[in-house]
Formats: sequence, C-alpha cells, structure tokens
Amino acid sequence: MRLKLRHSVTELLIYRERWGAIAYGSTLGVACVAVAVGSYFLSNQAGVPKPFFIAFSLLFGLAGAALLLRLSAESKEFAAKGGAHVLSADSWGISITANLGARKQRVLWTSIKEVVLAKRFKTIDIGESSYLGRAVIVFLTDDEYDSLSVLDRINVGASRSGGDRPFLYVPYPERQEELLIGVLREFAPDSVRVRSEQVAVFDFKKHADSYSNAKPFH
Repeated sequence: MRLKLRHSVTELLIYRERWGAIAYGSTLGVACVAVAVGSYFLSNQAGVPKPFFIAFSLLFGLAGAALLLRLSAESKEFAAKGGAHVLSADSWGISITANLGARKQRVLWTSIKEVVLAKRFKTIDIGESSYLGRAVIVFLTDDEYDSLSVLDRINVGASRSGGDRPFLYVPYPERQEELLIGVLREFAPDSVRVRSEQVAVFDFKKHADSYSNAKPFH
C-alpha cells in the first residue's frame, strides 16, 4: 500500500491510498479465513493434535471475519477521507493507527518523550531479526504506557523497546524525512526531542537500543 503525506499550518497527515488500503485489508482478511479453513481440514487428518488445529482455525477464522466486517464499514470512511489514517500531528499531539483495522491512539505532547525517524528500523529477538523499513517511532512516557490495559496495548500497537522504552511506530513515505522532521519540530514543544537516524535497532537479546549514522536536518 502506497503511503502519502500532506500537511498544512495546522496538521500533518500520513495516510494509505484508499484503494490500496481496501485491497490490502481484503487480501489479509481472505488469507486469514483461508488459513482457518486449511487448519480445520488438517485437524481431520490422522495423527495430528486435533484440539490445537481446531483452536488455531477458530482464531484465524474469527480474525479474518472481523477484519472483513470492519473493512466493510471502514471503506466508507476511507472514501470520505481519501485514504486510511496512519499518523497525524498537530499542536496538541500525535495520533497513530498502527495497523489497518487497529484503533487510532491519540497521544498528547505531554505524554511523549521523543520522536525518532529511522530510515531502517530493525528488531532483534531470540532466534530472529525483523526488518521493518522506514519508521516514525514515538516514545511514550511511562505514565502514558501504564495507563493502557494489556488489551489496549495490543489494539493500538504499543510495546516496549529492547531498552525498555514504551513506544508506538508507523511507517512513513519514502524520501520525506526532511519534510517530516521540519513539520514535527514545528508542532512539538521544546520538551520533546525530534530527531532522525539512518538505522534504529531494538535488541531484545541484549536489552538495548542502538542508533547509527545520524543525519541532521537544518
């Protein structure tokens, strides 16, 4: 799904193109349902753990159905707004929709510690590394993170970094770093640092975060 950006003196908006968002959501929903159907048929094979496959099938089936049903309602909103919301910022704070179908989370600037734009965002965990591409990483205060229930954190995509810093993140459009940094700095208060990095790594094995090749914007 192609990401786009628009801004004015009062708001910054990153969004996904309408038809791309609808196509992606439909594909993801259908894929979940297909996995559910496949798991159900596998549960009828001899020698397989039937309860596990049935539970797996039910989980993906419900997720796929929920996504397709929600997409049906959200497609009208996409049409009205010209696309699917990813991130918006203004003088009050930042709103993030971590994934298609996720709940939009509004965070006031007073609940934000730092905003980092990373051209390459990587996480390292036991047995695997994930390359997440370009990312706007919004570090939250501990109080803001602690105010969210476990279910809320899942719904909005809130987590903790390798260095145990609470954060939210979303992708941003290619070659828009300088514009994003400039606009975010205009909206952010002096107490919130806004910076850019070539690479951001959250290493959960070492319980540390690292950054490299900072590129300043003027």
